[in-house]
Amino acid sequence: MPRPAKQQDEPQPPAARSLRRDAAENRARLIAAAERVFAEQGTSAGLDDVARAAGVGPATLYRRFGSKEALVREVLQVFFSRLIDLARQAYEEPPQTCLDTFLDTVGWEMAANQGFMHGMWGDLAPAPLVRELSDLTGQLLTKAQHGGGVTTEVTVGDIAAAIWALRGIVHTSGDVAPDAWRRHVTYVLAGFRTPVDHAAASLTPRQIAAAVAATHHRR
Repeated sequence: MPRPAKQQDEPQPPAARSLRRDAAENRARLIAAAERVFAEQGTSAGLDDVARAAGVGPATLYRRFGSKEALVREVLQVFFSRLIDLARQAYEEPPQTCLDTFLDTVGWEMAANQGFMHGMWGDLAPAPLVRELSDLTGQLLTKAQHGGGVTTEVTVGDIAAAIWALRGIVHTSGDVAPDAWRRHVTYVLAGFRTPVDHAAASLTPRQIAAAVAATHHRR
């Protein structure tokens, strides 16, 4: 028995393609507006704030995203994807400067997007991207150590602790001293290049994960 001829998808008219493109552009515009609002206001921002920034009604946001949590997930996906891209760019730097570039980049992102500081949004942060960023941090550290950029005693736990401290400085100094974090990064990197005898053990990956989880629960 002969098989029926396979039906080919009919080409869509230009109007349909244009509508799809317009929908994608509108979605991107709403996410960009949400990113600006959440970066400035953090968890206190609501969909009404985002709608005003985007120049649309709240009903439009609800139709597209359903809830504030769903929109936040979309925005954090974009934010952490950008951090991952920046970490990959830092990895292309020479081993003597790749970790410097990464920590400096993290500082700039924290200062510019205080509302996205890790831990503020609890379980809404994209766990796979957070893990990927952690893995990339480990790769940056290994490259820096192999090239003599930092001492072999430095661990991923040390970098995590440095970023936690950086987050506190950015949060506390705010607009009063917006560049205070840069001095902190300079001293941290200088310490990473100097062999020292440590009185305490470094944070383990399990301790880092537990500390981050505890931060989520306290918020």
